[in-house]
Amino acid sequence: FAILALIIGVVWGIGKAGVYKFIPDYFPNDIGTVGGMVGVIGGLGGFVCPIIFGYLLEWTGLWTSSWMLMLIISIICYIWMKRVVNAILKKHAPEVSDMMDHKSSN
Repeated sequence: FAILALIIGVVWGIGKAGVYKFIPDYFPNDIGTVGGMVGVIGGLGGFVCPIIFGYLLEWTGLWTSSWMLMLIISIICYIWMKRVVNAILKKHAPEVSDMMDHKSSN
């Protein structure tokens, strides 16, 4: 369990670092504002998630229900991110997007 929790934390940490890396690229005039918004959303997640986890435990009686919720949220975020990245690639680098579409269809 501890190793899996560590792996999840590392992967999510890499994802969070990726968010802050791209803020100056996409919002060069509003770096502080957008960075602050990302921080607030993360803070709200840290505040709201334990409450939701408590309700899930109460409703289901399963300690693993919080992990199931995080899995569902992670899958939704992955699908959303993939669609956004593909849209950005089609707009700014259509040849790369076509290459990736061709590669994934094989």
